[in-house]
Amino acid sequence: MNKKIAVVGMGQGGMVAAIKLAQAGAQVTVYERDLEGKVGYPWRDDITASVFKDCNLPFPDKDVYVQKATWVFVSPDEKGTLRVPQLLPFVEISPNRQKLSQYFANLATEAGAVIKYGENIQKLVIENDRVVGIETKDGIEKYDLVIDATGMYSKLREQLPEKYCVQKTPSNQDTMYAYRAFYEKNEGTETFLPDVSNTMILRHMDNDGIGWCNLNEEGKVDVLLCNISRPFTDEEIEERLADLRAMNPILSEKLIYSRKVPLSVRASIATPVADGYVALGDSAFMTIPIMGSGIEAGMHGAATFADYVIAKDIQDFTAENMWPFYVEYFEKFGKGFALLDIVRRHALRFKAKYINWALSGKFVTDDTLKFIMLTKEDPRKPKYKPFMFSAILWKLIFYPSFMCTILRMAGEGIHAMSVASHIPSKYSEKKITKWAKKYDNLIAKCEAKAEKRKK
Repeated sequence: MNKKIAVVGMGQGGMVAAIKLAQAGAQVTVYERDLEGKVGYPWRDDITASVFKDCNLPFPDKDVYVQKATWVFVSPDEKGTLRVPQLLPFVEISPNRQKLSQYFANLATEAGAVIKYGENIQKLVIENDRVVGIETKDGIEKYDLVIDATGMYSKLREQLPEKYCVQKTPSNQDTMYAYRAFYEKNEGTETFLPDVSNTMILRHMDNDGIGWCNLNEEGKVDVLLCNISRPFTDEEIEERLADLRAMNPILSEKLIYSRKVPLSVRASIATPVADGYVALGDSAFMTIPIMGSGIEAGMHGAATFADYVIAKDIQDFTAENMWPFYVEYFEKFGKGFALLDIVRRHALRFKAKYINWALSGKFVTDDTLKFIMLTKEDPRKPKYKPFMFSAILWKLIFYPSFMCTILRMAGEGIHAMSVASHIPSKYSEKKITKWAKKYDNLIAKCEAKAEKRKK
């Protein structure tokens, strides 16, 4: 593949594509606005370790990741808990984002790609409705394909001609506004549950979001506060931190680092392609909507794209020629993310009393979750108990308002999955426009209904 390809941004999606396309012989240049060694956030996120094998990439060195920590979900009233069972060692891992970025950079360089740091690319070069290059600080550079990996608020995506039906910007309801910080640990204190390092409070302080207080492997306290649809004020952050300190004695007031950051938490974009252009990773909203992490989903999306382009020996990067990769991605991941998107929107607006009840031990227990999540090969998997799941059904029947909420969520989620699965198999501007409108309306209608019920 002797084609010139620009990758704008060192997001996971862009870098996986850069590695694979460079290995296939493409002339790949990566443009990154940050300086070398400063790319990515200085914290960890959880992923499934098998994603590297799925993407046919070597597993990173041990200094890049640690075993995923133990987690417990806590109810809004802070009385109920549900422990998340830890899978067998290194089935799930927590890579350091900055080290993972450097790992991808090393692989890309070894494959022959060129990485240019300190390049803040803001403008596409478009001729006759086709992307033909980018504007750099040194002038216009022409490329056969521009891969957009600049993130959810991509300035490049906004410039595409309307005919391609690529969503310009995410809405507030597609965004999780997060405050992430690290604090010193109060010596001589323990976590909320002494044998669990990570604590997540659902609907923290009855907000449409979460809060967590985790003790990391370095002995620092990792704090995350999240709101859906609106950023935090400084006063809200202080109130939420005070509440976390009241239930987590490990959390001191000695701040090490903090940052406010928006995260994409919506299902994948309806279409990411235009002639000479493709969006990957967060630029295409390739995140797992229930949690907002884009590492794993972005890697899968990029691998699907690169593998398709290489296998089909694509020489002309038109929207029509690239579209089948997205159909494949939607079949594997996109339709499932559509379901998760709807589930998340409902779950974050559950009344606090429902979550309090569900996590009180009266609905789902630690053993129930272990039975569902652990494999048969895991000796910790509990034996099936008679009426384990029929008991849950009976509890729902005797709590009709909660059951109606669950059924509504499930019905809308399954409908979303069905609509997503009907993505047009062949590229047609007319058909894609029609489908994209229906697909995007799923989210808009869900939000409208949720706001109506809230009032």
